[in-house]
Amino acid sequence: MDLVVLSEVRWGYFRTRKQFLLSRFPERWRVFFAQPPVAGGDDPWEPRREGGVTFFTVPFLKPGTTSALYNGLTGLGPGRALVEAAAERYLRRMLRKLGVEPRPVLLASNIYCPGALSRLPRKLLFYDFNDSPFQFASVPPWAPGYWRRTLEQVDALFVVSEHYRRQLSEQTPRPIVLLGNGVETAHFEARRPVPAELAALPRPRIGYVGLLSHFLDFELLEALRRSRRGGTLVLIGPGSPATDAAVRALSAREGVAVLGPRPYAELPAFLQGLDVGLIPFRANDPYVQGINPNKVYQYLAAGLPAVTTPVLDLVPQPPHLQFAGTVAEWVAAVERALNAPAEAPACQALARPYDWDTLARRMVAEIERRVAATS
Repeated sequence: MDLVVLSEVRWGYFRTRKQFLLSRFPERWRVFFAQPPVAGGDDPWEPRREGGVTFFTVPFLKPGTTSALYNGLTGLGPGRALVEAAAERYLRRMLRKLGVEPRPVLLASNIYCPGALSRLPRKLLFYDFNDSPFQFASVPPWAPGYWRRTLEQVDALFVVSEHYRRQLSEQTPRPIVLLGNGVETAHFEARRPVPAELAALPRPRIGYVGLLSHFLDFELLEALRRSRRGGTLVLIGPGSPATDAAVRALSAREGVAVLGPRPYAELPAFLQGLDVGLIPFRANDPYVQGINPNKVYQYLAAGLPAVTTPVLDLVPQPPHLQFAGTVAEWVAAVERALNAPAEAPACQALARPYDWDTLARRMVAEIERRVAATS
C-alpha cells in the first residue's frame, strides 16, 4: 500500500516526529514524502531514498520566504493560485514517475495545498496535527482560510496532544486520534561517556536541549541562572533569529554555557551529563499550552529528571517529572530534583511507554483499520 505525505517541513530538518514515525512503517507500505523547498538548502528535486521512505521537493506555496518578489506575488489571490497550480502539476508528475498507485492514502501536515488535496485521487486523507500552523511569525492573514479548506477534506486526524484534541473537536466532527510524541528509548538509555566540554562545566548542570525558539522564557532562565548553586545553566541546540539577541545576552553572564547544536547521535551523552533537564517555555503562551514536547521523553529516557511547563498529556511524578508555571515553582522544582537521589531507572520507566516503535504501530494500525472499513 502507498502513503503519500504532503509535509510542511523537510525530511532532513533535524529529526522530527514525522521521521521517527514514517521510518517505522512496515515493508508492506511504500512511503512517499513531498516536502517544500528551502532557500539555500539541498533540495531533492530528484527523488532520494532513506530506508523505506522516498522523499522529494515540490514547489508548494510557502509563506514568509526571504524573497520579497515571491512574497509579493503570493500575497495576492491570483499569484497564490498560479503557485498552487504549478505545485500540483509538479506533484502529479512526480507521483507518476515514481509509480505511485492511482489511489494512495494521503497524510497531510501542510495547509497550503488544499486545492491539490481536493483533486488527488485517494483512499483516505489523514491530517497529522503536530504543531499549530498558526504559531509561527511568518503566518500570513490568508492562512486561516487555507486551514479551513484543508480541514473540510480530511477523513481523520492524528494529534500530538490532548489540548489540541479538545481544540480540534470544536472545529470538526471528523475522528481525532491522540497519538502523542515519543522517544527512541534504546538510543537514549545506552550509557555514554560525558563529552569533555560538558564535563568541564561546574555542577550541578541544569540544561535545556532543543531549538532556542521564541517559546523560551528568558526571565525564567535568568532566575534559574541566579539559583544554580554555583553550577551551570546549559543551553544546547540550534539558534533562532527570534532569540539570537536574548541568547547572546544570557550567554555573557556568569554560570551560563551555550554549546550550540549537536547531532542527534550525540544527544544522549550530553543529556546524561546534566543533572536536571529543563523545558522552560512561556507557560501562558497559547501554543505552549498545546505542545507535547518529545524532549521531555528524551530527558527521562536518558535517566535525567525533568522540569517542564505543564504538559496536559502527562502526570507529574516528582521528583523525576515535575511541572512548574511560575518562577517560584520552577526554582523549587529544580531544587527538589537536585536534592533527590539520582534514580535513572525510575526516570527511564516513565519514558518507555512512549517509544516510537509503539506509537508507529498504533498509527499504522489506525490507518489500516480505517482503509479496510472503506474497502
